[in-house]
Amino acid sequence: MSMLDMARYVKELEDEEVKALKAFARMLREHESVDEEKIAIGAKMHVDRVRYALKRLNEKNLIYKSPSKGYHLVYAGLDVLALKELADRGIIASVGRMIGVGKEADVLEAVDDHGRMLAVKFFRIGRVSFRSIARKRMLKDVHSWLLASIETARKEFKSLRRLRVAGASVPEAIALARHAIVMEYIDGVRLVECTSLDDPRHVLEDVLENIRIAYSIGMVSADLSEYNILYDVNGKVWIIDWPQSIDARKHPNAKALLERDLNNIIRFFSKRFGLVYDVNMAIAHVTMHEDDVER
Repeated sequence: MSMLDMARYVKELEDEEVKALKAFARMLREHESVDEEKIAIGAKMHVDRVRYALKRLNEKNLIYKSPSKGYHLVYAGLDVLALKELADRGIIASVGRMIGVGKEADVLEAVDDHGRMLAVKFFRIGRVSFRSIARKRMLKDVHSWLLASIETARKEFKSLRRLRVAGASVPEAIALARHAIVMEYIDGVRLVECTSLDDPRHVLEDVLENIRIAYSIGMVSADLSEYNILYDVNGKVWIIDWPQSIDARKHPNAKALLERDLNNIIRFFSKRFGLVYDVNMAIAHVTMHEDDVER
């Protein structure tokens, strides 16, 4: 479904449709599919109004009607519900073009009532093996991709807030709605798209300092690469995408994952810019105050 379709549906949603979508979302943890009676109870609506709402939602492909198992909420329905809630809260006023499509999330432009540019990240867990993600991230009570996306969004939102307070260069996390995070818009490009840098060593050391800050509060990205580092128009780096972050104090493989992150980045700078940097020096810098890591 295109962003234009989603924006139009948000504006056109009737009260019964909103109530039905919210009932679907509330029951995700307990039910993979629901029937008209369950929705009527959850939405506190007469079953006739529920049938009307479900018919319209199904026509818009915001839900899926199974011949034998009832109705299922799909990503498009959760997208529209999240956008509706963000609009009702005054967080966003309109949405624009898609600016990022990844293995686990889509990111689109948005604008608030004051004209401020924002980025909205919709998680799409399920593009890669759901089972491996659930196992690796130890998500509890996950029985659907939608629920996994909601849990992952919550985790990244919390991580971004912690990192921002600690002084790390990460986008400001502004709001959370279901599986969507509204963030500060960064005018920049992914590091992988940079073919030249005025001072590669300075940029690398800026990245290492942000890794050090994260580690100082007990966080390791565990998925760091040139694909999730932005280089902005002012020459500043921003580390994005923290859903796989781990607790450096508790995870049994924290040190190995930290070293993998560092090796990934140093290898990239070596291949792309011919920069020679000792990984052991990088590890020493990041872990220099290891005894002071937040407990």
